[in-house]
Amino acid sequence: MFIKYLPYAALGLLLSFHSHAADSNAVNIAGQQRMLSQRIVKSYCQIGLNILPEVSRKQLEQSIETFDKNLLKLTPVASSPRAKASLDSLHSAWEPLRRNARGEVKASVAETLDRQAEAVLQAAEQLTSELQDQSSPPIGRWVNTAGRQRMLSQRLTKAYMLRQWGVDSAEKRQEIESAVHEFSSALTSMQQRPENSPTIRAQLSELGIQWEWLRTALASEGASNYRLIVAESSDVVLELADRVTAQFALEK
Repeated sequence: MFIKYLPYAALGLLLSFHSHAADSNAVNIAGQQRMLSQRIVKSYCQIGLNILPEVSRKQLEQSIETFDKNLLKLTPVASSPRAKASLDSLHSAWEPLRRNARGEVKASVAETLDRQAEAVLQAAEQLTSELQDQSSPPIGRWVNTAGRQRMLSQRLTKAYMLRQWGVDSAEKRQEIESAVHEFSSALTSMQQRPENSPTIRAQLSELGIQWEWLRTALASEGASNYRLIVAESSDVVLELADRVTAQFALEK
């Protein structure tokens, strides 16, 4: 009823804001799927390594449940033909990962799970990109950038835990190195963004502090007692990156 009596100019601004908010939220949700693909493998490995097993089991189940719910939310917003095709690819890649993640936790399955998670990650990345192209620039880009930090925090920890569980290779070590570089570079870019509000500046400053702590813990991978520190620290970084992403999504 309120909208009915708004002046046309005000109505247009309101509809534009809601459209923008919906676009940013879609990018945010698709970006979350990237993170969940990595978090599922991370949690699976932590169960196998007996690192906070009850917490890790709960994380695993919550990640699968959230992924399923997000797919339903993304269906109506993937409106372009390319976005729809990307969403279909994400559905196809998700099913085998979902099935194996709910099976018996074994080191022999971890490597297969990781490969399946990579397929989900690539499909989610493509969908996020397509939805970003549908959204109002430039905020969609910053939502995407901040959202990708969530994924990188879990990707780093996943690779670390896989190596701790004996799934190691030069490729896995390169994965960690690349993720560290990308996270640091993106964090610097976000911190240097002139339009940052005081809230975003404060959140990014806190994220930077926690990131340095996580990076230090990851560099101490030779000591098994650092596994718990890495697990807990990565969750703090994830939470902070999620707050920054949400804040960017709220901006006009």
